[in-house]
Amino acid sequence: MQATKIEAIKPHPYADRLEIATIGGWDVIVGKNAHKAGDIVVHIQPDSMVPALWAERWGVTPYLTWKKNATYGRVRAARIRGIPSFGFTAPNCTNAPLGQDLSGYYDIQKYEPPPPPVGMQAGQMRNENPLFHRYTDIQNLRNHKDHFCYGEPIVITEKIHGTNSRVGWVRNKDTDMHEFVVGTHKTQRDYKDCGIYGLPAEKYGANLAELFDWFIENTEEQINSVIVFGEIFGAGVQDLHYGAKLEKDYRIFDIALNGEYINWRSLEYLCTMFGLPTVPVITMGVFDFEQLLEEAQGSTKLNDDHIREGIVVRPMVQELTWQKGELDPNPNRRMIFKVISSDYLTRKDGTEYH
Repeated sequence: MQATKIEAIKPHPYADRLEIATIGGWDVIVGKNAHKAGDIVVHIQPDSMVPALWAERWGVTPYLTWKKNATYGRVRAARIRGIPSFGFTAPNCTNAPLGQDLSGYYDIQKYEPPPPPVGMQAGQMRNENPLFHRYTDIQNLRNHKDHFCYGEPIVITEKIHGTNSRVGWVRNKDTDMHEFVVGTHKTQRDYKDCGIYGLPAEKYGANLAELFDWFIENTEEQINSVIVFGEIFGAGVQDLHYGAKLEKDYRIFDIALNGEYINWRSLEYLCTMFGLPTVPVITMGVFDFEQLLEEAQGSTKLNDDHIREGIVVRPMVQELTWQKGELDPNPNRRMIFKVISSDYLTRKDGTEYH
């Protein structure tokens, strides 16, 4: 949460006393004449957890989501007179300069989803092999709209609302042999007791083994790791089930060889060759920021007619990295972003388990 600039003020099409403030890649509904373009404000984004003290001072207590006896309220996106509003603005009472992080000053925390229900048990944990690396921390494009490769051909895939899975083969330093590994986004699990996270191996074990053999036969360098990243979804996983009401399913969205991600064209080719399912491709081409916001809306491409969670965007042919600068101290950060749909953010009674 930073001190940020209001880039533009637009009229609200359905309310004379309201306006729409554009802050980075976000639109926030504000009172008419409350702000002007160029103002430095504090933008409290959706899924921020606001202390009760500041919520009271800002007059937003009734608009936050509070659990019983909670001392922090959750900010949610909402439709105000038919227009999505992503969080709210607070005055820059400290006169903080543009870009200064104010999370500590206001004690703003990020919302943490609850643990999964019994039907999504993850099995027994294991000590994590250091070569079994975690997946990219994909950033929201609305927060970094100027850091994407808009002039390059990109692929837009559907972001599935499920639980993140990683499986693959990593070299065991003690035996110098490859071992099959299974895990959640953050933990490695015992392959013999990995709960829901064994689903990729149960449904596609032979196909995954053929994929690994292909890498062995076609890679000149020593293979330390082949990791397949996917999403498990369906019955009992989240509130969006994609037509899998009685069972769970799985889709791949990335593959890494020795810690380096292969490009989408290669991923699609290999998954087709070995009969492995991938997340749906919505479209490909060259897009600007506003067009990507539009592509995030609509219905899922999977077997149902409910809303889509959003999209993931990345270069189609080659892996790229972000522009270097203060927003990106990591020189190897991938050029891959997510855009969450307005309908998903404003839906009621949704689940968001880890």
